[in-house]
Amino acid sequence: MVSLDEIEKFARERHIPVMLDDTKKLLFDTVSRYRPRRILEIGTAIGYSGIVMLSASKNAGLNTIELSEVSAGTARKNFEEYGLLDRVNLFVGDAREIVKMLTGEYDFIFLDGPKGQYVTFLPYLTDLLSVGGVMVCDNVLYKGLVENIPQDKRHKHITVARNMRLFLDELTSSERFKTVLHRVGDGVTVSVKIK
Repeated sequence: MVSLDEIEKFARERHIPVMLDDTKKLLFDTVSRYRPRRILEIGTAIGYSGIVMLSASKNAGLNTIELSEVSAGTARKNFEEYGLLDRVNLFVGDAREIVKMLTGEYDFIFLDGPKGQYVTFLPYLTDLLSVGGVMVCDNVLYKGLVENIPQDKRHKHITVARNMRLFLDELTSSERFKTVLHRVGDGVTVSVKIK
């Protein structure tokens, strides 16, 4: 069986983003603590974070969305290697379209998709998450730019940083969530839906 270390090495060699070790530990510990049954993930990549979450909650099923058919194919192989494929529904396409069509409730959501779109996803994910459910969002400090948005309007990451700041402001001020920002990796929020 391929190990998580091998999947991580494969990803790094090909410049496919996978989470840093401290982020992986936070995600694993959070899933272990809450033991969700239905997990939604935005941004499958090659299945690394999905394997982490399914390993942490043995009874969970995962619905995961990936834009790239190539990455989705690799993820499918990795889930199969781990004997997890029967617990996974992998949707290939634009998460902005797919999320609007999802029904039912999830008790855990992991948001690690297109960073400039987090604020667009928020209302849909809020509705899909059950009360008492948990949403974990990765890369919310976006390269350290969210707290220090560049003044140069030509900066290539400025739009994403502004959108991410808007997302963080909406999430942390929402009466429906209790949110903690963890300064691990590139910033991770853990939000519990309280109403």
